[in-house]
Amino acid sequence: MKIETYWDIAQLSQMRSLDRASEALEEEFVHIFLKEVRKGVPTAPLMSKSFASKLYLDMMDMQLAKAISQSDQLGIKEYIQNAIKEYEKNSR
Repeated sequence: MKIETYWDIAQLSQMRSLDRASEALEEEFVHIFLKEVRKGVPTAPLMSKSFASKLYLDMMDMQLAKAISQSDQLGIKEYIQNAIKEYEKNSR
């Protein structure tokens, strides 16, 4: 089993499968969205602003983004795939 690092966006360019690349792009999009939403939510008094807390919340957002993107409820993956297929069809 290959362990993927959660901060390695460069690996997207190495993916050859359209399905896997679009899934990873959707996952990264949701992860960034969750991080930005978290900035607008006030922190709980017991939650410190330490590096460890920020890292924990970022990893939690990463896992939540993975679960959301694997549920296929957003449709971003399909949108990306359709857009790429349409681009390839029109660029010939």
